[in-house]
Amino acid sequence: MRNDKQQPDHTVVCLWLDFYGPLLTERTRDVLDLYFDCDLSLAEIAENLQISRQAVHDKVRQGVKTLADYEAKLGLARRHQLIKQKLEQMKQNLDKKDTDRLYHQLRQLEDML
Repeated sequence: MRNDKQQPDHTVVCLWLDFYGPLLTERTRDVLDLYFDCDLSLAEIAENLQISRQAVHDKVRQGVKTLADYEAKLGLARRHQLIKQKLEQMKQNLDKKDTDRLYHQLRQLEDML
């Protein structure tokens, strides 16, 4: 399952879960949490939840697609990452006392909000 070329990076899915997990059904959220956060296999999840391995596989695929759809429409995770990057750059420029660049980055950050 994890070698599927269409599946986003593990870290990306975990970030999406942080942002959009509460929007998923409880069952989908539980399956994705066990698969991505706890790193359990499909068989282990199936045994724990007393469902078939195929049902787990389908729930993971459907859940990841739903998270990707939320991110495509809302873009909260991407925006979060961009703001974090901008803040890190600002810290570096503050350490260098590069006030011109810092001011420019502050204006960019303001535009993002």
